[in-house]
Amino acid sequence: MGKFAKGTWIHHLPKEPKLVRNVARRLAEAGFDLVIPCVKNPDGFLDYQSSVGNIRGDFKEWDPLKVLVEKAHEKGVKVHPWSCVFAEGRGSRLLQDNPDLVAVDKEGNPVTAAGLHRLGWACPARDEVQDYEMALYQEMMDNYPVDGVHLDYIRYGGGFMCFCDHCREEFKAESGVDPMTLNAEGEYWSQWINWRVKAINRFVERLREAAKAKNIEVSAAVFADYPSCVESIGQDWVKWGKNGLVDYLFPMNYTLDVKEAAERANNHIVAVAGACPVWEGLWNKPEMTVSTLIEEIKGVLQAGTDGVVIFEYYGLSDEDIGAIKELG
Repeated sequence: MGKFAKGTWIHHLPKEPKLVRNVARRLAEAGFDLVIPCVKNPDGFLDYQSSVGNIRGDFKEWDPLKVLVEKAHEKGVKVHPWSCVFAEGRGSRLLQDNPDLVAVDKEGNPVTAAGLHRLGWACPARDEVQDYEMALYQEMMDNYPVDGVHLDYIRYGGGFMCFCDHCREEFKAESGVDPMTLNAEGEYWSQWINWRVKAINRFVERLREAAKAKNIEVSAAVFADYPSCVESIGQDWVKWGKNGLVDYLFPMNYTLDVKEAAERANNHIVAVAGACPVWEGLWNKPEMTVSTLIEEIKGVLQAGTDGVVIFEYYGLSDEDIGAIKELG
């Protein structure tokens, strides 16, 4: 069916330089165009040489991002380092130094996410939080010859956040209403949704300007359920595409249903309307067979997507890699 764009997320870089180089070699041999290494995981530790945050212990003596970029470029593969933006866990220097910047729910409890060990959220609306997250991206762009930077967790954790004093005071100053009193049927609900969306958009706009100054790309992993995600997590990613804030959008189209994957892809293509390339994110779950993965890829490509991004690298067996290469 012809060549198509291929990428993969890799959640944790290997702990030996030779294994990092092997990632780049293996992907290049399979015809992959892009690797997206997570260098700030939800635990808040950093997997590169940072002066801003806390470096993961495994990487204090060597730099996996440097090794990956060098080998990937040697093999013709682009690198977009990936940060889980507002997710901050036990390794977060931001929250260690400024615990008051944590996002809180209506009961005043720090927000955590079920199923992710000791994952917390920093308040996306706080300037101090945005400055810290931006400083991480800036040093990646300043210190490494990366092709782009990648956004993930660029959102709220859900409708239960954030109700810290800052958010309550700022929204009340704008609307005259305490967000604690709002519900989805109230007259100020849409204003609250838009207020949260603007906080997220503000960060994407800042990153775009910084990346433009370096002449590098911006890509983003986004929720597949547009437009529901605008209300639920403050993520209006179609607007990012239409306003030129990103170069690629990767909707996380995670399903084992081939038909559903294709239908979602069609919805994404229609929504973005050609504003920027859309690569569908497919989750190669352990229960997904090679044939199902290939059928999903065929389906989303026939729907009009420009490529696919697989979540994630460690789930790609040699059989998967071979079948993807054969497909295009």
